[in-house]
Amino acid sequence: IDQVWHARGYPEKLNATLHRYCDDVILVCRKSAHLALERFTELAKRLSLTINHQKTHITKLTEGFNFIGFNFVKRKSRISGRNTIYVSPSKRSQQNIRNRLKYLTCRRAPIKPLVFTEQIKPVVLGWVNYFKHTNASEAFRKLQCFINNRFRRYLTHRSKSRGFGWQNYPNSKLYTMGMFYIGSGMIKYPEKVAQGL
Repeated sequence: IDQVWHARGYPEKLNATLHRYCDDVILVCRKSAHLALERFTELAKRLSLTINHQKTHITKLTEGFNFIGFNFVKRKSRISGRNTIYVSPSKRSQQNIRNRLKYLTCRRAPIKPLVFTEQIKPVVLGWVNYFKHTNASEAFRKLQCFINNRFRRYLTHRSKSRGFGWQNYPNSKLYTMGMFYIGSGMIKYPEKVAQGL
């Protein structure tokens, strides 16, 4: 469909560029988005392709949109004052990684702390690598906080203590026990890591 789109000269005629990843498509338009969507719908029908109309909508870049896990939005830069396109992990992507980690880190699991960190490391590393070239610093901070809290609650339950464990297990102690740190899109371990409790 992208080959036919270009062969018909739609990027020039409609001022609409087509971007596709597998079966997900976005049209970036400088003029009438309605006309571009109409032509795309006609083309998809001729190629016996089905459009998901529930997911299909027209929006402005200043309002933002999601595509393959990323959120794209145009807003003024706090530094330069110019309109800039910001790319960050979508809210759905952030919720998906939290749901995945919840499943892996049941606080009642009879495992050692080092096993706890090692089993979530590849999941977090994959997610972080996918988004590390975006404006993801805030998302990374939130994910780090979520992971630390999960680890802290697991340790509190394991030691049969009460509360959330902030006093017994501050962040500094979590890192010495093997919890990794997400910084600049990389997972780092402290120089000194304990081998469990």
